Amino acid sequence: MKRYFHYVNPDLNPDIEKEMDTASLKSIHMIALIGLIFEVLAAIVFFVSIGGKIDNNALISVVGISFSVILCIFSFYQSKFMLKKESISRSGFFIFKLIVYVGFTASAIVFDYHNYKQGDQMVTFYIINLLMISFVLFKPWFETMLVICSYLTMFISLYMADGAAHIQPIDFLVLALVSIATSAVRYHGMINIASNTVRLTEDNTALEITSRHDGLTGLLNRLALEDDAQKIDGREMTVYMIDINYFKEINDQYGHVVGDEILKETSKRLKQLFPEGRHYRYGGDEFMIIVFQPAEKEYGDDTYEYTEEQHGVKVLLSIGKVQGSPADYQGFFDLISHADKALYVVKERTHSAEFGGHDRRRTR
Repeated sequence: MKRYFHYVNPDLNPDIEKEMDTASLKSIHMIALIGLIFEVLAAIVFFVSIGGKIDNNALISVVGISFSVILCIFSFYQSKFMLKKESISRSGFFIFKLIVYVGFTASAIVFDYHNYKQGDQMVTFYIINLLMISFVLFKPWFETMLVICSYLTMFISLYMADGAAHIQPIDFLVLALVSIATSAVRYHGMINIASNTVRLTEDNTALEITSRHDGLTGLLNRLALEDDAQKIDGREMTVYMIDINYFKEINDQYGHVVGDEILKETSKRLKQLFPEGRHYRYGGDEFMIIVFQPAEKEYGDDTYEYTEEQHGVKVLLSIGKVQGSPADYQGFFDLISHADKALYVVKERTHSAEFGGHDRRRTR
């Protein structure tokens, strides 16, 4: 019973629901456009066939065609509007789908009721019902209610006309059951398609994150820098080049495990010092940060010192910076080159006796 309940009323992941909503909107958008073209052509053929003479029967057809045209236009533009929005209200989208479903179905019932009374074939209702269950997605339990109501309304209308003398109730019931089964299979098929799409998107996102980020520090890598350089648009920015002084000696004295911990700790601290920046591991023990101007907060000194707590290692960072407004890829890397030169000016000073040279690398 629980499994059956889940089948008719599945509890879906929000990302899967969003993907299914988008697919349903695209379908409605397409159906509305095709329906509008069809109704316009049908109107032209109809007016030509009646030779401009409008009796009561013709008036009913005119009203029906006009209603269908208005509904197609509404569905087309409303679905287009919703597709452009980043997020869609669940209740608003449900109401829109319901209006589309009920509107098209009701027009088909009226049209085929009129055809039935005239002794013509009824095909519009079945075609519209097939389109609705195929492309306007509702959960199976609700779609079942809609199909039952649609077929019941159609049958009652025909029964009121002549006792549904030309309708086989068993055939009508079979068609309704087939519609219900088809809608349920279609819905769960869309769940599988949406699930695969969401999974693929997540995998691609994870792959992109992995390819653009340094595995040790989590900062952006050189590949990401190359990609970002293609998007330079002349905005004013400050480029910081940062180096860990005597990092080789730290590795030699404490080992590469400690060196890796210092790289990770330095990365965290740089994010705190430059909260508005884009943080890159430029290579080895060098980091680069881009801060677009104006920035509310950025570190102003050309050195930064902290102590790695677990091993008591003093870490001194040298920071070189330049400011500019590069217009293109080449101008951007020219600015980086200037920042690199500024870094080495700072490094010459931090390696001098004023800063204690190698002694600043000793433990306390």
